[in-house]
This record gives sequence, structure tokens and C-alpha cells, in this order.
Amino acid sequence: MSQSSFSSLLLRTAFSFMTCDGHIDKKEIVSIIKMGQQNNLFGEVAVDEELEIMLKKINLRGTEYLKDYFRKVEKANLSDEEQLEIIKIAVDVIYSDMEVREDEIKFLRVLRTMLDISDSVILTRFPQLAKDFMWDDEFTDEYVKKLHSNYFKDKQMPLFDVSDVIDITADVLRELK
Repeated sequence: MSQSSFSSLLLRTAFSFMTCDGHIDKKEIVSIIKMGQQNNLFGEVAVDEELEIMLKKINLRGTEYLKDYFRKVEKANLSDEEQLEIIKIAVDVIYSDMEVREDEIKFLRVLRTMLDISDSVILTRFPQLAKDFMWDDEFTDEYVKKLHSNYFKDKQMPLFDVSDVIDITADVLRELK
């Protein structure tokens, strides 16, 4: 996968995990912006502008936006390191607000089905996942379909207030300068 495509997928991962529980916490936005500035994880993308664009898209498309994210992950030909980087972004966003929500756990479980890296490799890199996120499920086709449909069954995404996020993002950018 090209570096710019992968950087875009990483930002989409962060955004998807920020919104998957139907709530955007200021700490999640701060975490994403810091990832972009400190580690240049998202390449040359203007993170604040891209977050605004993604918010408008998820407000228009709702859960279809999140389903599309999973389709992109599933179609990407990711190396083991790239898969671990996606998990790292997801975990960092999940833990950034100091509250692990059930929807985040389910969302990570669905993401997990899209990756072909072993649980032992994941747990070696992220031992904290053993408690909240790892399981002994067998990823049969039927299980994956059921997990996917259960996550999205009756799932309604709220309309996120774009102006709140823009204000928070502007505050964060001022603080980081």
C-alpha cells in the first residue's frame, strides 16, 4: 500500500474509532491531532480540515460511512507492521478518553476480523488488549458475518455538531503551537 494511502487509512481509522460509540470526546480529538503532529502518522494531510470533511460525510452517510471504512481495510493489502499500526491507532483513540465503551469493543472486534495477523503477535505488542478486547473465537465466515451484522443491527449514528469539533480542533492547534 502506498504511504499516502496508508496514512489516509490511519486517519480514517482514528476518526472511525472516535465516532463509533456515537460520542466525540475532546480528548479523542486532541489525541488524533497530536498523533498527526508529533509522529507525522497522517502524512501531509491537514488533520483539522480532514476531520471536518469526515464529520460531514458521517453525518450524511451514518453507519454506511463506518461500513465503508471496514471495506477499505478489508481490501487493503496490509503488511503485519501496517496491521499493527492500525491497531495501535485504534487503541490510542479508544483509551484517550479514559473510558472504554461497549461500542468501541465491538468495533475493534469487527476490525480484528479484517486482519490476518495472529492474536499472539497482537498481544505481544499490545498486552493491555488481553483484558478488554481479546477472545478465543474462531473466525469462521459465518461468525464474521454475524459479528458484523450484530454491530450494525439497529445502530444509529447521531448527527455530530461539526462546529463543536471545529472549535475544539482550533483550541487544540493553538495549544500545540
